[in-house]
Amino acid sequence: MAPKASQSRFSLKVMVHKEEKRVIFAEAGSNFVDTLFSIMTLPMATIVRLLRKCPDEKLKPIGSLNNIYQSLLDLSMNSMPAEENKWMLLNPRTSSYDICRKLKLNINDQEPKLFICKDIDCSRRSGARFSICNLAKCDFCCMMMDREIKYEDSTLEDNCDGGVFVSDLVSYIVTDDLRVMPNSPGSIIKLICELGITAASCLDEMAFDIGFDQILTLVKGALLFKCPLTYMVFPSSPVIQTLVNPRHETSFKPFKSKSSKRLKLKVTMQKSTSKFLFAEADCDFVEFLFGFLEIPLGHMIGQLMNGVSPFESLNNLFQSISNMSVGENINSHTLKDMLLQPQLVHRNLSVNQIFPLSVLRDTTNYCHSYLRLGTFSAYMTRFAKREGLEKEMFCCCNFKDSRVGGRYLKTSAKFILTDDIVITPLTSFSSITLLGKLKVPFDDFEEVKVSIGIDEGLEIFDAALKSVSALTDSILKKIKETEN
Repeated sequence: MAPKASQSRFSLKVMVHKEEKRVIFAEAGSNFVDTLFSIMTLPMATIVRLLRKCPDEKLKPIGSLNNIYQSLLDLSMNSMPAEENKWMLLNPRTSSYDICRKLKLNINDQEPKLFICKDIDCSRRSGARFSICNLAKCDFCCMMMDREIKYEDSTLEDNCDGGVFVSDLVSYIVTDDLRVMPNSPGSIIKLICELGITAASCLDEMAFDIGFDQILTLVKGALLFKCPLTYMVFPSSPVIQTLVNPRHETSFKPFKSKSSKRLKLKVTMQKSTSKFLFAEADCDFVEFLFGFLEIPLGHMIGQLMNGVSPFESLNNLFQSISNMSVGENINSHTLKDMLLQPQLVHRNLSVNQIFPLSVLRDTTNYCHSYLRLGTFSAYMTRFAKREGLEKEMFCCCNFKDSRVGGRYLKTSAKFILTDDIVITPLTSFSSITLLGKLKVPFDDFEEVKVSIGIDEGLEIFDAALKSVSALTDSILKKIKETEN
């Protein structure tokens, strides 16, 4: 297995503008490009969690999405029918998870774990279940499913030498705004001319040490600026502030969704100013918001936002993958699809996930149990092959569904939402407390009921990615347009 992300390091050659303290391009091998491309496979929850490891600074990326993540972290278990549901919502996983473990530097630092019931007999009977969370309870005996087992699959062999997603026989050019292309003298000269650089004397080559922290800084820079490489190499460079990501209108891709579901929201506005104050929501709408966290980055950019997300550098990265040829650059069509159309795995979507996400259905898995030195042992595998062990048994073992009625939250749960999408349980005093905090007279508010479908949901998601007034920028905007 590849070394842990926190321990893996390699060197990157960068060409910099000496006076401006700005990266012009980097010359990279497959290790760096593999890690860079793997960002597309990460669900939004993973990105939020990883960015929390960055030093606390004034600049904070991803708009209101961090508040959605924190609200879920803080949510009382009284709002959920099963204890593992919060963990499942906070820790989505894509089908490239095991492939990414082969990377020399894998920034998704979660360790893959599988659990079965602590009573081994429950995994030796028809209908056995496994979970990726040790908080689940067994459907048979209601004991905790906290017995950790390994997954053994001969197809997941270590591959630390060659490239994972891209060929290691080619070197690559990575521009400051994350355009990636095969290395060629013509491409470099064209890039330098595009930037208006006429003299080689203003350029300098330097080696930059890359590790886990540097990649996190790069991801953060890609969410904030148009020059993430410069932000990684020269984090205090004055040129960074002039290259902030523009907050443009997003062009959503027209697509057919199987879901015609519409969600309800009650918005409280100030009558005198038409200002958004807060909103009341049931479990369905809040579960839809929590569903933002399971959307993989590549799916968000390519499928939901037509390649034009709020993050210009990440759009460039997505397009670079799309432009690369299979065989010469990308190692296979399957790997290219994993990057451009990442699928969730070990996942049961909520009935309130109205976005068309793709879930890779689990292959048949078997729990292989046997007696060894008087104690039962077990492992998971997709092969039903006996090894002649004592009291050996294979049982088909399926992923445990922790939803109730297709939901992760209790249907009776009610919530109140602020403009920056801080979500808290609704109480008798919620409205009064918020009106007092906002200094709004009790006779100066009105309530408006809003219906949310997939189009409105996309606008909320887009606003949550780039704004700390997400509901004003999406829902209130729609209300005002309707009134006019």
